[in-house]
Amino acid sequence: MSRLPNEFHDLEEWCETWCLSGTAARNNQRYASSMEEITSFYKAMLERADAALAYLSGFELGSLNREQENLLKLCLSLAEIGPAVEWYGAPEVSDGYDPKLVPLVIEVPENFSQ
Repeated sequence: MSRLPNEFHDLEEWCETWCLSGTAARNNQRYASSMEEITSFYKAMLERADAALAYLSGFELGSLNREQENLLKLCLSLAEIGPAVEWYGAPEVSDGYDPKLVPLVIEVPENFSQ
């Protein structure tokens, strides 16, 4: 059973790890992953990000089906791990704060109609 729209079946291998609901979950996954894992995901998603965003722009938030929402979650995970690859070279923010010390109080679901 596919977890992504047919056009993006090549990204299925990343769903188990990176189709996560919420900023905190994506941040926790980034901190729990090695740079090798993060970089592999980053490269795979970066190649497909323009196509994924173009595809998703044809739909309204609140009306995404499960496969489309999973694609959105992969794109949001790319945004979460991008700085680790592009700026820090590590999963953590050097000289940053521990994200567990500043928990999110309110989180809007990714597919929430706006």
